[in-house]
Amino acid sequence: MTSRQTYDSTSAPRKSGSGGRAASASAKDTRPRRARSGRRPGDSGTREQILESALHLFADRGYARTTIRAIAEDAEVDPALVHHFFGNKEGVFDAAINSSFSVSASFDNMPDVDTAATEATWIAQTYFSFWEHESTRYAMTAIYRAGLADSATSDMLRERIEASTKAWAQASGYKERPDATTRAALASGHLAGLALMRYVLRIQPLASMDFEEFIAWVVPALELRLSATLAPRRPHDPAAD
Repeated sequence: MTSRQTYDSTSAPRKSGSGGRAASASAKDTRPRRARSGRRPGDSGTREQILESALHLFADRGYARTTIRAIAEDAEVDPALVHHFFGNKEGVFDAAINSSFSVSASFDNMPDVDTAATEATWIAQTYFSFWEHESTRYAMTAIYRAGLADSATSDMLRERIEASTKAWAQASGYKERPDATTRAALASGHLAGLALMRYVLRIQPLASMDFEEFIAWVVPALELRLSATLAPRRPHDPAAD
């Protein structure tokens, strides 16, 4: 992925020290190979290395095309060790995703805001920072690619989006608003759709936008979803006259 200015927030995930990979599945992997000396025993570091390798492969190849053997080869361990730690591929996927981050937990730190504009800015910057930072980008990509392409993992994507929507709707200062759950769901759909276009499908011009420019375009539309004055527009029924 092209380097961009990222949003610096205490709620944003920290950038990891591992080497970068291309976000696109079709892009050539230029990530420096990790320095290792042969196959390692089953220490605690091996488990983390397997999870790191799995996360990158799930993001690059998708769930269906990632195998236990490929994960073991990338982590430079025996496939039996992957089975020992995680049981099967579903177990690896679940552990890799759940060890990385929690978007819904970020709403525990949601500040009290006075306007929809301020709230929209905070939400957009916080959510998309998970896609911008290397430490969580691959987990986000893996969840979306797997959830959209494989019925076996679609439940995980749905559960995570629903959890974030629920946390958002119940956030301090927001839950008392009319139709808070519906508004939060609509806003979540707006954000998820843009994330899919920019980071997974890499649709232009969104994919190549500077992060700050992208946020500047996202916020006004998000404000509408959050505005308490915006009501559903229902078709007029002549029979009711």
